[in-house]
Amino acid sequence: MKTNRRNFIKNMSALGIVGATYPLFSACAGKNGNEYLNEKITKIEIFRYDINIPRYFSWGTWHNRQHLFIKISAGDFYGWTETPASKNNPDFKPTAWVDYLKQFKGLTLGEAQKLLASEQVLGSKRSLKMLESLDMALLDVSGRLQNKSAVELLGLTGTNPVPGLYCILDKDEKKVKAEAEKSIEQNLGHHMKFKMYGDENVDMKLLKTIRDVLGDEAVVISDVNKGYKKWQSLDELKAILDRFKANGLNAIEDPAHLKTKQWIQLQEMVGDLTLIPDAPMRPAWKGINTMQKGMGRIYNLHPSTMGSLTHTVKLAQKVKSIGAKVMIGDDSLVGPACSAWQQIAIGFGATWVEAIEKKEDSKIYLECLQSAATKKESNGYYSFKPAPGFGLEIDTNRLKKINELYIEV
Repeated sequence: MKTNRRNFIKNMSALGIVGATYPLFSACAGKNGNEYLNEKITKIEIFRYDINIPRYFSWGTWHNRQHLFIKISAGDFYGWTETPASKNNPDFKPTAWVDYLKQFKGLTLGEAQKLLASEQVLGSKRSLKMLESLDMALLDVSGRLQNKSAVELLGLTGTNPVPGLYCILDKDEKKVKAEAEKSIEQNLGHHMKFKMYGDENVDMKLLKTIRDVLGDEAVVISDVNKGYKKWQSLDELKAILDRFKANGLNAIEDPAHLKTKQWIQLQEMVGDLTLIPDAPMRPAWKGINTMQKGMGRIYNLHPSTMGSLTHTVKLAQKVKSIGAKVMIGDDSLVGPACSAWQQIAIGFGATWVEAIEKKEDSKIYLECLQSAATKKESNGYYSFKPAPGFGLEIDTNRLKKINELYIEV
């Protein structure tokens, strides 16, 4: 396996494929750049972090979920990443993840980046979560090796704090009300997202409950996960969205399964209600070709579905080139990936960032967190002080003790 990997990497280099598709190499090619690329990956560690708090969607329920925190080391330098690896599976074993990651152990950083980039392409069969997670960890360790922030390596320049977006995943009105009240307690009541379920009566009750708690000034958006299915014409769908708009909805993600032309027509029809395409943006290298001007006013760059941070940057640049805005979504992240996506959101100048640490879900992780480059300010906005890589320092020994499973690949 090892010999085949290295021959494959050499062949790719000879063809000149990698340098054209993975800009990190140009970022690493400054002073002593070759030294950093020659550092070998010496250790890969997996920590399984379990969350046992139910989350409700239009398509089903997460009763529990199993996240993986992954630490990739190159000597004394390291990078962190996180992925939601499983749900409703308390006995989950990350066998597929171990098999995927072990091929990178012993490679140089440059070789690992090349191997990763070879699968971040149209038609790739590799899990987007695997590609994106590894990308984040390699970018983190690359930044630490060069004493540069990851956002600098991505070419991002934004520095202004970005509002955090509080998200409610429940259909019980009493619980939704309690969550909305929590958002105010946590200084996050200014931007709220809630799940809709494709049932107008249920969804309207949830919207009114949230507006009753937050008042008129808050920005309230919803995500239906393409849940509205019974409409026969765009006029019918427009009528549903108009009723939500009249009751205080500011924006809506993926209201239904729509073709590109329908997105554009519907945005024109619903006036100042902002449509937010999400599914059409996935993965980033496909979204660059799929998204078009007029599909919405804000485009969601959703963690765990982009597949490549480099392509995510290109996608955001295209969105901005057509005069639209980007938001950073969430995959119910709780750990290291939250800070990374917050930094990317700030670098983009995103409208808001949904990938934020959750008071209950992230509690044990935050007890292991020693320092971070991002900070939640008193007004619920997230700021960033540049640090090498993504700048997280985590008590690994403590993390080992509190996690359900620890594996050294």
